[in-house]
Amino acid sequence: MDRARSITAAVTSLVLLATAAALSISAYSRNSVWSDQISMWSDVVEKSPMKARAHLNYAIVLAKDGQLDKALEENLKAVELNPDLAKAHFNIGAIYHLRGQSDEAVEKYLIALSLDPRIPQARNNLGYAYYAKGLLEEAMKEYRLAVEIKPTNANTYINIGDIHADMGRMEEALAEYRKALFYDPGNPTARLKAGRALLALGMRLEAESALREAVKRSPGSAEAHYALGVALTALGRTDEARIEFLTALRLDPGHEKARESLTADRAR
Repeated sequence: MDRARSITAAVTSLVLLATAAALSISAYSRNSVWSDQISMWSDVVEKSPMKARAHLNYAIVLAKDGQLDKALEENLKAVELNPDLAKAHFNIGAIYHLRGQSDEAVEKYLIALSLDPRIPQARNNLGYAYYAKGLLEEAMKEYRLAVEIKPTNANTYINIGDIHADMGRMEEALAEYRKALFYDPGNPTARLKAGRALLALGMRLEAESALREAVKRSPGSAEAHYALGVALTALGRTDEARIEFLTALRLDPGHEKARESLTADRAR
């Protein structure tokens, strides 16, 4: 299992759930206060400190701005005022997850889902938390529930594909990555992993094509360049492969596999 995947990349929907309702604004102008969402919701919670949803919505815009400490504080206030606010529990779990506090995240996801079983982001994130612990059956169950709720979420299909790939079921993995691409054709992770699956299945030309598209869409991805280099090596085009390995190393000097591939090429 590839434990090197970052939490940020693997856990979907960590931009917290946005459910803020449109406000009825009085006829007089308050542009200085309502000029942006952070100012808006800060003003709301200051004037209505006992409204849980105001704290939730303030937390959402804070998280979108990268202010996770403040977002956590506002979500905690929201659940203190309304313990049944499932989305606030999910948001707390998502922040814990980003911080690497997976056990605390799981606890919050389970609370959120006990209150609202149909939060697809919570199902997906819970699945990834299980996946990271090696609990593949439990992870697959949550991913399957997530796509039942929201069948257009490309990242959940990627996560399902990863479980198949970890278990050596590359045809099933490829099918899931292709579903992800159906719903999100520009998804670079799905394209990269589809290319790797094609290569593992011996479909070298198809793999090259998929990986060239991955590089085109993400030219700054060392992993995409490395994977293309592997495909080109398999096709016997070592000069082209060397360029890709060098590019991967330029983008990520710590990419050991690219370095090893260059060393192996020189030894031939």
